[in-house]
Amino acid sequence: MNEKNFADMASQFLRATLDSWRAGNYVFAVLHAGVGCEHILKALLCRHNPLLIAEKGDQAFRFHSLGHGDADGVKPLSEARTIGILDAFKTATILMRGRMPVDEQTFRPFANSRNGVAHSAYVDDHLAVRKAVETGIQVVESVRAELGIDPADFWGEYVSVFADLAQVADMPAPAGHADRPLIEAFAEQLALTERARTRAAISMAVTTAVEAAAWESATRSGEHQEDVARTALNTALVSALRTAGAQARQAAAQLLAEYEVLSLPGRSDTSPDDAGVMRQAHTAVTVKVMIASGVIAGLVDVQYLDLDLPVILSLINLDATGWLRNSQATGEHAWWRDCPACGYAGNVYGDLNAVPCQCERWEEECMHSGGVIDVGTVESFSCPFCGLSLSNRGEIITAGIESRTEAPGPFW
Repeated sequence: MNEKNFADMASQFLRATLDSWRAGNYVFAVLHAGVGCEHILKALLCRHNPLLIAEKGDQAFRFHSLGHGDADGVKPLSEARTIGILDAFKTATILMRGRMPVDEQTFRPFANSRNGVAHSAYVDDHLAVRKAVETGIQVVESVRAELGIDPADFWGEYVSVFADLAQVADMPAPAGHADRPLIEAFAEQLALTERARTRAAISMAVTTAVEAAAWESATRSGEHQEDVARTALNTALVSALRTAGAQARQAAAQLLAEYEVLSLPGRSDTSPDDAGVMRQAHTAVTVKVMIASGVIAGLVDVQYLDLDLPVILSLINLDATGWLRNSQATGEHAWWRDCPACGYAGNVYGDLNAVPCQCERWEEECMHSGGVIDVGTVESFSCPFCGLSLSNRGEIITAGIESRTEAPGPFW
């Protein structure tokens, strides 16, 4: 990946941002803007030195940048890991020497929309969404100017209005979209449908579990009855979540198939240089994440709207036991990553090898679980809470799931 490729992809995603805003699909606008902003920040870093975008400890990208990508033992570029949007912003701020228009505190909420895709998927605060997109556009435009890219080439038909989202919203529908709604609109509607369906399913399952656990309770000791009630509740909740997750995955797959967003091979050597493939992967991930977010939103609704149901205690118990985590493991070491749809610890699989960290040599205190930092190449991801499933490297890269081992913190 080089400066030009990053800049070209940034232009594509920023135009997609404004296409989505123009069509009234505001959540997708945030997500497209996050990806586009990350790409143009990395374009700036590549201009100064391509090694600036390499993730700490990643050797593959370093060897490729130095022209030794074909040497024995060097992993393909598709497996190289680069820094995230926030680190890219921090470095770009230094390089721009006071010309960055916003500070880190202002930028951070927008940055969260890049890897925290899902948490915006059912946001109701239109002003917050507008602010996020405006922040992203402001940063992108300043970096575009820093790179000296012609504004008309970068923004296309939006060159005179990109800074005014009200004007963008007033533009006529893009050619070719007047007769068929954009995929974003359907995805948002499906997310709302899954949210309502999940809430109803969990409420019914938990209510039934509480009722069933009370049957013949007088014949059991207090401790035995607690075990019965806890087991019945956990079983009902997990069953409802898994059913909802399966329905969300099916809905996403059907929508992507209808719009001919085809699935990539399971073990894809997808390169970030392939703008077309990565754009397709971005669409697939965004649709999947948005619809899966409806599942976790339904669960949250039960927590806060059905206060008489003992859902929170069951969630705490399930999280503390770790029963839902069944990632690939080597010895006593297992792998997981934060789910981009719900934030829970999701299971990851692939060519994974634990590598000892070097904290004893460089740091006073080691924060790595098990003393390892590298798990190799993650090929697939599945979340036991919301059902999100990512099945290839293109989707893994796009979702911002990194091949780094960290013990997840408490979810609840």
